[in-house]
Amino acid sequence: MYKIHTKLTVAWQSPLLSGLILLTAAISPAALAHCPPLANVSSLHTQARQAFTETYGRSYWLQAGRLGTLAAELQALQFDGLNPADYHLDSIKQSAKYLATWGIILDCDAQIASHAYLLALADLRFGRARTLGVDPVWYAARLRPQAEPAELLKLAAVGETGIADAFAQARPELMHYRKLRLAYQKALHTLPATWPYMPAGPTLSQGDRDARVAILKLRLASEGYYSGTGPEDLSDPGFNEQLTVALKHFQRRHGLQIDGRAGPATLHELNVTPAERLAQIRSNLERLRWLPADTHQHLLLVNIAAATIAYYTNGERVWSGRAQVGQPERATPQLKSIITHVTVNPSWTVPTSIFIKDQLPHILKNPAYLQQHNIRVFDRQGQEQNTADVDWSQPWRVSLKQDPGPGNALGKVVLRFANPFAVYLHDTPSASLFNTPSRFYSSGCVRVEDALTLTRILLETNAPRRQQIFEQALASGESLNVHLARGVPLVMSYWTADADSDGTVYYHPDTYQDDKRVLGLLSHFAP
Repeated sequence: MYKIHTKLTVAWQSPLLSGLILLTAAISPAALAHCPPLANVSSLHTQARQAFTETYGRSYWLQAGRLGTLAAELQALQFDGLNPADYHLDSIKQSAKYLATWGIILDCDAQIASHAYLLALADLRFGRARTLGVDPVWYAARLRPQAEPAELLKLAAVGETGIADAFAQARPELMHYRKLRLAYQKALHTLPATWPYMPAGPTLSQGDRDARVAILKLRLASEGYYSGTGPEDLSDPGFNEQLTVALKHFQRRHGLQIDGRAGPATLHELNVTPAERLAQIRSNLERLRWLPADTHQHLLLVNIAAATIAYYTNGERVWSGRAQVGQPERATPQLKSIITHVTVNPSWTVPTSIFIKDQLPHILKNPAYLQQHNIRVFDRQGQEQNTADVDWSQPWRVSLKQDPGPGNALGKVVLRFANPFAVYLHDTPSASLFNTPSRFYSSGCVRVEDALTLTRILLETNAPRRQQIFEQALASGESLNVHLARGVPLVMSYWTADADSDGTVYYHPDTYQDDKRVLGLLSHFAP
């Protein structure tokens, strides 16, 4: 509690009255001028808090148990990967105790409670990054979450029937968030404080005898992957079959090549500390909060970090496949949009950057390159050019177009959606690359494994009358746009950790090195 001169709100139980008597409800602006500074103040929070105070006054926090419930919900933010201390938790606990004892709440304490309440709801609904003015995800028109005072006040009003209800409603409805939050709660209680560090050295595999094998056994045993063959096994330097099985299990859960060998990539993941794993989960809970709170009957999800794609109907996964995504220097963007149509047997207008960086060296080295790849050259007015007449020292004066066909870079089908990055989902002739564990090969677009099957599923569920048109166009070899009767919401995000319903976490290498940036946003706390 703050020792300052301020007006009090007093409540007491009178033997003559059955209800709670409030002596005053309005908060004095003059008194608030003397209050300590609030943390993480933004225009969103300031406007929402002022409107909240004008609507409810101090009386909102005098209702029996409301401050205590707020304190409990703020404490539970730790399971969302947020720091309860960022929301004045100790001060609110003290205010709740004082109110329960004396029936008194100070103006400053009421302001702090309102601020913490609105700040927590905003961070859960919109993500800490967005409430700090950072917008890491691009949204198509009408899909952007409205981080506005009116939206926040609407959410806060749910608290009139129960503070806990407002917190529950603020959290993302996406099943991925619920699963990862439960997994994080489990990890907080089950992960050891530390585990053995694996020294560098040659790759270890079954049959090897090396002092590091004993360390590997202890490391895998620390998370329950390895139980040993007997009391003395954990100290034995022999690499046995059971250790191979355990290591494959570890590799499967960490997005690695599943070969049962402890090479450099596996050693790197083994040496990520428990604290770093918890931080990794926190960064992904934040990314999930960047997505709109709404749910959709049909939803296509691309996990860029895992290079995977899945289609959901009513929250159930009905199809999934592997993907190839952008190289680190040509990262696939995070976005939410709507797939509106598909292009069968597409042509490909080569982006200028790809033309100059990737294809021009081949053209200069091999005069037959364009013909071999079914590519034509056009000037900026759209007139086709004779390749022998093109001045390749000025490549920006022309554009390249690859005609439909077996070798087309987009394959047999493209799924199109609005975005400013000129990216899309598409088939690919480079199918062999789907068999590699790290599939960061593209220039930003998402190459989809078995894209034809996915397209047929989308048409069946969103444009059944146009399936025959699609199949006829596919067979003809002619290029055609087929529009969906209902657009399919698409989310492309970057999750380096996700979870099963049983709390098992699956980690993916942070290829884009983005986790640290997100954790920096989470740790931002400006008084």
